[in-house]
Amino acid sequence: MRRIPLADESWVDVIEGFVPDAERQFAELHEAAPWQQMEVLRYDHYVGERRLGAGLRADDRALLRQVGLHLEAAYRVPFTGVAALLYRSGDDFQGLHSDRELRWLDDTRIAIVVLGQRRPFVFRRRVPWAQVVERIPAGTDPDDIILTPGEGDLLVMGGASQRDWLHGVPRADTANPRISLTWRWTSRRGRPDTNPTYYEGRQYSDRPRQPGSRPRWA
Repeated sequence: MRRIPLADESWVDVIEGFVPDAERQFAELHEAAPWQQMEVLRYDHYVGERRLGAGLRADDRALLRQVGLHLEAAYRVPFTGVAALLYRSGDDFQGLHSDRELRWLDDTRIAIVVLGQRRPFVFRRRVPWAQVVERIPAGTDPDDIILTPGEGDLLVMGGASQRDWLHGVPRADTANPRISLTWRWTSRRGRPDTNPTYYEGRQYSDRPRQPGSRPRWA
């Protein structure tokens, strides 16, 4: 395991080649997972995310069970999951964000197993919301931290990484797909984050409040 300090209270652990026979595991999940298109509310209408998602039962596959057992033994906290994301090609992406749905962000663990194509995974220190981070594309700021997980690697973001840092998967020059599997835990200590998350959308009309995201079968 290699630990990369992001700041005094934030870090990311990397284990390369964590998943044995990662190519076969990727092929089986790519074929069998119930992939669906998620739509996110943006102001007053829904737009499709540039990736597919699936919820998986942690006891459905030996891979998921074994990763969960390893995480709980290594970090001694009860992770929840498993969420799966499919980036079909380099045109699918995820903008810079943090996993603020957890609400308590002072001490979290976000574990991600990455199967398939290696692509940039970018970390950027959070700035005041008045500054729009998308003005500088992810991975182009000289202060960005860029990793390239794939082929069965494991990343674990910890400490205050969701409070103080953003992460994202920018567009990439590849036609090959990538799958990420995510487990989460929060200590529920500190002050909860009450700001709207990326997925809640914004509404400026008299229409009834709509949900922030909804599935659409791919």
